[in-house]
Amino acid sequence: MSYVLANLDSEWRHVARCGAGRRALQRWAAVHPALRGARDPGELLERRRASAAGPAILAALAQLAPGDELAARTLLQALLPGLVRLARTTAGDDPDAIDEVVSLAWERIRTYPPDRPGPVAANVVLDVRKRYRRYRRRTAIRSLDPAAVPATTRWHGRPAEDEALDRLAMNDWLARQRALVGERCYRAVVRTGVWGLSLAEHAAEEDTTVSIIYQRRWRAMQRMRPLPLAG
Repeated sequence: MSYVLANLDSEWRHVARCGAGRRALQRWAAVHPALRGARDPGELLERRRASAAGPAILAALAQLAPGDELAARTLLQALLPGLVRLARTTAGDDPDAIDEVVSLAWERIRTYPPDRPGPVAANVVLDVRKRYRRYRRRTAIRSLDPAAVPATTRWHGRPAEDEALDRLAMNDWLARQRALVGERCYRAVVRTGVWGLSLAEHAAEEDTTVSIIYQRRWRAMQRMRPLPLAG
């Protein structure tokens, strides 16, 4: 089991039965009938697996997730088995795949569109698979000699200068949030989110673990989520 998965499982054992989780579930159930009938988030997920109410439970959690971190964490826990399967089937050659997949899933959950049709589990897994494949393509391209790649096909058909400008614009925006998120968290977002390094590559740069880098990036994204992308 990856270090990130082990940490998530350990964290969930506490969250599933804690008082804060029970109080949160009461708040959610007051607004979403699908979440009624369970005493805590752990029991809610057990009921989701054992009944036909599963899709409605996930849909309610997805509506709550952008504004409620505990609801988002509960939804992530529900989707972990599918995310693990995705990592194994899509990237069995990448030992860090599950860490990247979980990180991408968390970002998708926290920005899930409230009016999106279709089953939540399938939508999240599909989005994560698409984004992970794009990440793998970027990684592969970085390993090539640019001179050996035809100019018309670099960066998936986009001119290299356009790709560079996009990256620089995002880097400039992130630089303005540097003081907000802290230096190490800032580097984690820029190096893995803008410049395409894997969690393992950036962990090696920082002389730390993949789990630490994952946590830094997670914290930074949480702090920057409400901020506008311009101004």
